[in-house]
Amino acid sequence: MSKREVILESIIREYLKSNEPIGSFELQERMTLNISPSTIRIYFKKLSLEGALIQLHVSSGRVPTRKALMDYWINKLDIQNPIAIYDIDKVQDSIRDYGIYCALQKSINPIFAELLKVGERFLILVFDDQEVVLKYHKKVEIFLNTLIGSSMKDLKRISASVGLYELHNKLESIFTQTALLNEGKNELYKIAKEIDSEEFIDKIEEPQFLDTLNTGMYFDDFVPEGCMAVKQHATINDDEVEMFCLGKLDKDFESFFNKAKE
Repeated sequence: MSKREVILESIIREYLKSNEPIGSFELQERMTLNISPSTIRIYFKKLSLEGALIQLHVSSGRVPTRKALMDYWINKLDIQNPIAIYDIDKVQDSIRDYGIYCALQKSINPIFAELLKVGERFLILVFDDQEVVLKYHKKVEIFLNTLIGSSMKDLKRISASVGLYELHNKLESIFTQTALLNEGKNELYKIAKEIDSEEFIDKIEEPQFLDTLNTGMYFDDFVPEGCMAVKQHATINDDEVEMFCLGKLDKDFESFFNKAKE
């Protein structure tokens, strides 16, 4: 790493610990490398001109900008490889320690494999490892036969769009039962209060919300400015799950994930 990168990463790390501005002397004392305060001040100026640092008050130290924190997390977090979780209690402890909202749900999306007719009374939709029973209707039978091979998520979406609410509600119930964890809501409420938006909470708590997201980091759209969301795959005792986390950019996401997978 270059001297510039070392100094920028050091100030970001210290800021994540304290959420307070840091000066050149203070940073020099905490760094393991022998870089003088005068050299740090030179780089502070350069980084400020680049838009990576900002001085909130004349007499205070520097803090990283939103752009610097975004770049830091993009480079620091590995979200392409599933995170191995061994104990949900560790995730709960990490949520409390680092002030980050987190939801875990089982990753399921079985295929609609077969449609069975039971006399003139019922239709049975057979998926990979479960079944859904509906009241019989000839038009529904004809329509569902055209959808064999669809995923459960697609079938849920289609059933809502065409008014098959009995099917939609039963599939929705299956997905609702996949929730394993939904904690740290106090952080969501704090953010919602700051941006004065109840719709923010409603969006996050929609049952199908996680299904609409791809694996990745999110800094805008549904995410308020100054915050970050992460959607990634995880495993719990070899079971595949989806993990969604959201918090302020200045929360220590790296330590949060490290503790969650201890």
